[in-house]
Amino acid sequence: MLDPRPRPLRTVASWVGLITALVSGLVGSGLITTGQGDAISGLVTAVLALLGAFGVALVGERKVTPTFDPRDDAGRALRPYDL
Repeated sequence: MLDPRPRPLRTVASWVGLITALVSGLVGSGLITTGQGDAISGLVTAVLALLGAFGVALVGERKVTPTFDPRDDAGRALRPYDL
């Protein structure tokens, strides 16, 4: 896919999948216990979900809520409407 737009939700999901697979591999090989693996997966999922949510909110707010020099699609300055 050559779409240059950022995709934070897809990125977070990819990281969660990668870390979950890694933890599962460590549990399967006996390096960590099942309980430790569940705790690590839960913690990582929660942290990445929070970072993803706040990242989407911050990036999206800047794009859809112009507070400094708001402009329309054609680049014209927005002015109050007088009746």
